[in-house]
Amino acid sequence: MIPLSWLYGLGIIIRNWFYDAGICKAVHIGIPVISVGNITAGGTGKTPMVEYLIRYFLSQNRKIAVLSRGYKRTTKGTKIVSDGNTLSGTAETIGDEPFQIAKKFPSVIVAVDENRARAAKIIIEKYKPDVILLDDGFQHRGIVRDLDIVIIDGRKFLPAMGMLPAGLRREPFSSLRRADFLVITRDYGSTDENGIMLKKYYHKDTAIVQFTSKGFRDFVLLNNTDNPTKDRNDCVAFCGIGNPDSFKNTLAVVGLSVKDMVIFPDHHRYSEADLNEIQDRYEKCKADSIITTEKDAMRLLSIKIPKSFPLKALYFLEIEAVVIGGEKNLHTLLDQTIRGAV
Repeated sequence: MIPLSWLYGLGIIIRNWFYDAGICKAVHIGIPVISVGNITAGGTGKTPMVEYLIRYFLSQNRKIAVLSRGYKRTTKGTKIVSDGNTLSGTAETIGDEPFQIAKKFPSVIVAVDENRARAAKIIIEKYKPDVILLDDGFQHRGIVRDLDIVIIDGRKFLPAMGMLPAGLRREPFSSLRRADFLVITRDYGSTDENGIMLKKYYHKDTAIVQFTSKGFRDFVLLNNTDNPTKDRNDCVAFCGIGNPDSFKNTLAVVGLSVKDMVIFPDHHRYSEADLNEIQDRYEKCKADSIITTEKDAMRLLSIKIPKSFPLKALYFLEIEAVVIGGEKNLHTLLDQTIRGAV
């Protein structure tokens, strides 16, 4: 795996050099573009951060478009997930993250395309948004962005993290030099090895973000509920996300006792056999409820669920990004970007 990581890293360095030298040309699309991305694979919290930005711009009555690749979708080409009025497709056909955003924010334009410059032109011509948010866009350098926000999971020991496929790093840490704003999730503190290493490559503003529970939602009705188990706290959990430990820890923080947990690969497509396994564990543990993540719930909406599955016991946890440090600087930068000052 190590030789493959060297080859992968060399390829990334050469690609970035071509863009930095102007040999590969990025496309100017004519309106503000804000990218939210990272330099590591796995769950760093990109989607909650995109949702944070959506809420901020909606509060300013901005017309927003979100553009994503649509990771692991079954379709190709440009797909308009939502035109701001109508949602088209499923988590399977357009990707779980774009589907989740479109469902949660009906007025937001959402599109997916492996060629994001192509989709951006279509979005601008048809819908004329005020700003485009690039979901997972740091490595996608085909579009000129006005603001590059990079998210770092502060709890991961970054200095020892290798490049893909041996490790989780998608780029060298030196790539942080092209970031405009760094968001640290799960605060690492200012004196440990992570902080020292990041300061070697990044010298601009930083915000600290925590992910908090916004509450449980009933899967059948998709409505809020304060406590899915009332006074009973035993649950069986399952997820297919990049950071399952974070999900389990959050359930403990909100007071649930996880009797069993079924972990699937990130962006997993659920089958009848998967649901049967979850049901068996739920019945064996005599749990009060079945809890999953919002992304997993979106994927379940795409499939036929067996009639025997205890849907009335199924809830998903909604997570929200909360900026606990540096929010004023972030808002200032967002406002400057929209006004074209960056």
